[in-house]
Amino acid sequence: MTIINRTPRRTRALPRALLLLAAAAVPMTDTGVEAQRGRPAPRRPALEAGADTNSAAAYLQLGNQSLHNRPDVALAAFHWAAQLDPGSAEALYGRYAAELVSDPRRLVNYMEGRRQVVNSPAVQRIDSMYFRALTMDPFLYRRHETEVVRVYLRTLARAALEREEGPGGVNDALISHWIDVWLQNAGPTLRAQRAYGDGRFGDALRLYDEALGGRGRKSWLRTERARLYAHIQNDSAAAAEFTLALNDLRGEDERDLVYLYESKALLEYGMGRLHERMGNEAAAREAYGRALAEDLSFYPAHMRMGVMALMAGDTTTMNTELELATEAAAGEPAVGYVHGVALMQAGHLERGAERLAGVTQAAPYFADGWFALGVARERMGDRSAALNAYRAFLARAPRGHARIAVAERLVRELDLSLPAPGAN
Repeated sequence: MTIINRTPRRTRALPRALLLLAAAAVPMTDTGVEAQRGRPAPRRPALEAGADTNSAAAYLQLGNQSLHNRPDVALAAFHWAAQLDPGSAEALYGRYAAELVSDPRRLVNYMEGRRQVVNSPAVQRIDSMYFRALTMDPFLYRRHETEVVRVYLRTLARAALEREEGPGGVNDALISHWIDVWLQNAGPTLRAQRAYGDGRFGDALRLYDEALGGRGRKSWLRTERARLYAHIQNDSAAAAEFTLALNDLRGEDERDLVYLYESKALLEYGMGRLHERMGNEAAAREAYGRALAEDLSFYPAHMRMGVMALMAGDTTTMNTELELATEAAAGEPAVGYVHGVALMQAGHLERGAERLAGVTQAAPYFADGWFALGVARERMGDRSAALNAYRAFLARAPRGHARIAVAERLVRELDLSLPAPGAN
């Protein structure tokens, strides 16, 4: 999320595809977190008739469709998308946006950087969703930017008009006119945000550049340009902007940093992911190292270092980094998934199975956790446990999942290989 009025803030070889899937999923689901904090999870919202209730994409679609008029439904839909796909940056970002627009007055104070609001426990929890989404996908396209800005502006307009006209004299036409006039005088930062939300990326880049000519902090504007360049696959330009953003951030007064996601560790992590995408593994490792120098508990960097080490055949470094990630992440299910799959790939079946069993307890709707546990149990020779895990996967897998046919075959084979109940 960006701010408008502010002082510039995862007796058969383990399938390789399973490892790659695990490597993509870094942060956590919310099932255990909600329970730990005493907040009941929202009820699963109804989908259209015939929709796949095992599909995270179906809940994402419902959330996207509902945000404008039913932010409560959107919030529940995004929550359940995250339960089905813990690696979904869009689900966490969607929850963040839905939480913001559900309280328009708080949104205004948040957008304007009022520390009493931004530092409150409720807003820190909301900000953590966006922060975690960026650790999943540092170049995430914030598709709900326009809606958040719309609610912000309408709230400002209504408050201003009620002061002038009284509550009874305010209507949608007056609000729209007020916003139109206000926008005519808006600076380049707001116009850049509107262009970004509308998908006019060229205009957004130009306007962010124009905004850099003004006073105040530059790091946030450069970070926006860096992430947008990365989103449109202009990696060299993105790397240059990330470097400039980091330089600016180091030179700015840390007392001006307001938002949780204004973090040098997060920016260095974004640089690392960018270098990985560009094939420059050495530079990626250096960036992850710098992220950890900023914040040794920044577990996504440990996670990527561990996965890169495993891919390079360095199981010692892999084990060290993933142990550190798991410890720093304090039992987050998706971190356990990556660690469990990596341990299996390295031949540590019992430890991998232990991690994955924890994942299925903490994230019971996550189908791939059950499949990976089935692989681990089967390779350990525990056919009964493997059969149960594969069946659990099939009960949770969305239609069209690439592993359904494999799991169905394995269930048939294992079922035939086990003695019938009550047999001697």
